[in-house]
Amino acid sequence: MIKNYIKTAIRNLWKGRVFNGMNLLGLSVAIACCTLLFLTVYFELSFDKFNKNLPDIYQFYFTSNRAQKVEKNSSMPVPLAPAIKQEYQDVKRITRVANGGAQVTYGDKQVGENIHFVDEDFLKIFTYPIAKGNANNPLKNLNDVVITEYAAKAIFGSQEAIGKTIEMNYDGKPQSFIVTAVAKDFPDNSSISFDILMRFEHYPGYTDNLTQWENQNHSVYIQLNSNTNVQGFEKRLQAFIPKHFSESVKNIIRDGAKPDADGHVMTLNIMPYAKNHVNDGSNGAVEGTSVSASSLVSLLCIGVFILFIACINFVNLSVARSFTRAREVGVRKTLGASKLQLLGQFWVETIMVCFGALLIGLLIAYMILPGFKSAFKSNITMQMLLQPVQLLSMLGLFIFITFIAGFYPALIMLRYKTVQVLKGTVNAVKPGKVRNILLVVQFSISTLLIVCTLITWQQMNYVKNIPLGFNKAEVLSIPVGRGQDGSKALALFRNVLNGDPNVVALTGAYDNLGRGLDGSQRSSVNGFTYNGHELRTAIQKVDYDYLKTLDIKLIDGRDFSRDFATDSDAVVVNENMAKLINAKHTVGTNLPMNENRPSRVIGVFKNYNFRSLHDEIMPLTLVMDKNYSVNYIFVKVKAGNLAQAFNNISQKWKATFPTVDFKGSWLNENTEKQYKKEQHLSTIFISSAIIAIIISCIGLVAMSVMIMVQRTKEIGIRKVLGSSITNIVMLLSGDFIKLVALAALISFPVGWWVMNNWLADFAYHINIQWWIFALAGLIAITIAFLTVSLQSLRAALINPVKSLKSE
Repeated sequence: MIKNYIKTAIRNLWKGRVFNGMNLLGLSVAIACCTLLFLTVYFELSFDKFNKNLPDIYQFYFTSNRAQKVEKNSSMPVPLAPAIKQEYQDVKRITRVANGGAQVTYGDKQVGENIHFVDEDFLKIFTYPIAKGNANNPLKNLNDVVITEYAAKAIFGSQEAIGKTIEMNYDGKPQSFIVTAVAKDFPDNSSISFDILMRFEHYPGYTDNLTQWENQNHSVYIQLNSNTNVQGFEKRLQAFIPKHFSESVKNIIRDGAKPDADGHVMTLNIMPYAKNHVNDGSNGAVEGTSVSASSLVSLLCIGVFILFIACINFVNLSVARSFTRAREVGVRKTLGASKLQLLGQFWVETIMVCFGALLIGLLIAYMILPGFKSAFKSNITMQMLLQPVQLLSMLGLFIFITFIAGFYPALIMLRYKTVQVLKGTVNAVKPGKVRNILLVVQFSISTLLIVCTLITWQQMNYVKNIPLGFNKAEVLSIPVGRGQDGSKALALFRNVLNGDPNVVALTGAYDNLGRGLDGSQRSSVNGFTYNGHELRTAIQKVDYDYLKTLDIKLIDGRDFSRDFATDSDAVVVNENMAKLINAKHTVGTNLPMNENRPSRVIGVFKNYNFRSLHDEIMPLTLVMDKNYSVNYIFVKVKAGNLAQAFNNISQKWKATFPTVDFKGSWLNENTEKQYKKEQHLSTIFISSAIIAIIISCIGLVAMSVMIMVQRTKEIGIRKVLGSSITNIVMLLSGDFIKLVALAALISFPVGWWVMNNWLADFAYHINIQWWIFALAGLIAITIAFLTVSLQSLRAALINPVKSLKSE
């Protein structure tokens, strides 16, 4: 029987090959898109799952209920970890983790490597297996280091690494270390990435910060005992705050803190490490490259939308074809076919089409995977589909699609009355209503994606073109490199470029502007008491000519100058910081930023966006404090041939620092990289909107062809009675256009709500204008009209004699 079903199905599918081909195309494209989107979501959700102790690993963060807003911060002071370990028996293991970079020397080879300063428990908490060497306690001694297989190959080549001595320069002072173990390379779905692990006692400033509870500069992770009541442990942590942070609590209360439900103004909390990568906004910032939960939900929704549109196409096309197969059903019933047999026949056809679409869709996904990975910096592979969870998901999705797409059309055809069918009269009222509802849903989703595309495109265009308050077009940002003394490197490179006619100015800074090729982005915030209340300001360590190099406007006072020896203790502040100081004359004010000496304000400059447009411009203070290093060199060049200037500076850098890679980039490139997530989302919206419209139009074409066939006689009669071709085209297209217009109206409030929430993540953003919705609706209606009117025109041009003969 099954064999007969398959034979009959092949004949029927070939007979309706045009419409089945459209079904196949729509489903294949949808499956390809969904495969890539769902694999991306699965990969992001799989982060850190390889850690065997994952359920018991947590990260500390502070919550400060300040008067202005609630602040959450995962940076911890140096003495916190030992104190927690001593005071709380629930903690099985604890480790501090801080990032750094170093110039590693072995023999005559020098390479730059990524360092993590950690405690002994690090490799016991996290699962990074040891491939060679001491697997029990590889960081037992202060000068022990663990390197990855990748770093071992880069440093030693084919030589054995265990027991070798390497020299590392990570804060301007070369030191010798012994390689005690080689760890396996961390997987792609690891939030923590490193080349070398070394003891936290080597972290710059460690000794000075041993008793400093206010200086917070690293992350702390713990492994709790498996039987620990987590909520109870977090409650017991609150006794830790007044014991060690009493001064911070007093300052917060003094400045008008708003206590939480339990009456606390400052709390120490723990976040499950399993939530480390996917940031839902409920916790403090975490180490690693995190993605927002809303982005993953958006990807899932888009994938579901596209698949749903393709399923609607399948249903509508199958229902439309049911009219042409009505006589076949009637004959089969007359010859004794049962409903179960007819249902089986139609379902076999559906399964064959869906299975073919699945194979073609996976093939398309495989073919476009390299381009997808390149565009979205993704690490997904098609091999992920072979895992049990993925296979079961695919099987469940396949059964669901075949059920949704095959059951309803088959049910409609089974309900036809045999006598009416054989007479050629079929009641199509109900199928028409369902078809229209599905069409409205389909184009509502398509129009929604168009609205999202237009708004994201407009916001990204706004982000690219809004003045940031500094010169981003002609300024080159160069990371100093790991292990180098930034101040010495700046002085040396200033001498090298001195006299270069293309170089206008040069300076150095602690923080970059935007995100450069080194991928690093940091910020420092300092708080101090002034006139009885706390002032919090971002700190940027700079060198001479910083304002001049970046074309930042000075509105009062002066910039740092070599003519004044006391400028090493002076500061220059932005307008927002001047407002906080609230003095009659800001210039000349002494700020108690340091315990030993006051910092005198010598100038005020215009506000500029030193962070992304997600954040409002906060108070900013420029300092020349030697405790901050120079990590970036900024070079302003003359407008004109920027490419030539870039190549010239690159060559001089390589000649001056032969062991340090040149990773220079223009500031406009750096600032755009801050919005990678939004750019990727915008690209996905655009691609999804195009795919959704194409799939919708495929179904619209097929349905319009079917309806034209059903109305052939009507068209012939209207032409005989004098209707023009234009009138017939408008008549046949009108019903579809009304449905698409209704779909657009339904999508508008949903689109406004979704995108308004998305824009709320930006401190500076566009206002959603009415014309965006009008344009989205016009695009959808125009596409639908062109699609349907072509078929209507073909039907209208048919000779009425042939039309009347057809029935």
